[in-house]
Amino acid sequence: MKIKYAALPFAMTAALMLGATAMPSYAAEPTAKTQAKPAAKSSAKKNTGNKTAVAVAAGATGIAGVSSINAVAATSQTPELDGLNKDCATTVANAQLPQAEEACNRAIALAEKTAPQSKPHATALSNQAALFAAQGKTAEAEAGYKSALAMYEKVLNPNHLAVATALSQLGGFYFVNERYADAAPLYSRALTIDERALGSEHPEVAKDLYNLSTVNSLLGKYSEAEVQGQRCLKIREKVLTANDPATIRILDRMAQNFALQGRHDEALRLYAAAANASEKTYGADAPQTQIYKVKLASTQSSMSGTTTP
Repeated sequence: MKIKYAALPFAMTAALMLGATAMPSYAAEPTAKTQAKPAAKSSAKKNTGNKTAVAVAAGATGIAGVSSINAVAATSQTPELDGLNKDCATTVANAQLPQAEEACNRAIALAEKTAPQSKPHATALSNQAALFAAQGKTAEAEAGYKSALAMYEKVLNPNHLAVATALSQLGGFYFVNERYADAAPLYSRALTIDERALGSEHPEVAKDLYNLSTVNSLLGKYSEAEVQGQRCLKIREKVLTANDPATIRILDRMAQNFALQGRHDEALRLYAAAANASEKTYGADAPQTQIYKVKLASTQSSMSGTTTP
């Protein structure tokens, strides 16, 4: 008997799947700052529970990569444009949509006038796409992310780190909209770029593996998801501090993959490890810990043939 997570309310399912600084994630990594060991760095993104806010986090602030496109590739010779791009990204991330719309529109107009077909222009397009996603303008958001990606590839090169970030942002957008087959190749390409540029044990590579493992699991590619999850866990255990939130998330992700296959013993072990680590990090009564405990109890009840209250 497989565990029926679909029975969970959407809000909880979204929180479990997409993550937040206050909740465990399922895919598309958030950025609650991870504590890396001295030689390592980790990126993190802020996220919230409802689908609109998830879309903001998934697409807006560069859920997938090297902090964000603004940090990676938005340096401009025009300070005003830099400031507008920063304002747009910040207000979108904080769900201040009227202010974000004004800043994004001004950034696009200034980029078209003073820096067309450039890195800051691509950044402005990416930020505007995130705004569209937050406003529920799905078609406009997709077109914006694609335009930003194409511009980065043109003005930089196809293997630039900013391109990896743009790929992951578009992948995150597809993930939020349950287009997992569209997200998978984007996450895969981001992984290839990041691994080539940063090395095989960088936190960004682990993040790419996490995202790819998640969508592959949802696509029923359990073996691939398992291998990617194991690689992610190995990196995070090596470069992050004990019980780091990012490590807890991949334990949960791997457990979910096992649960979907009916491999309950393995799922139980990893859910227990996630719950224990979460309790040490956040406390026994924290929302994160309680969600892991619910999933642990659900697995136990499925194994015994009972129903979790």
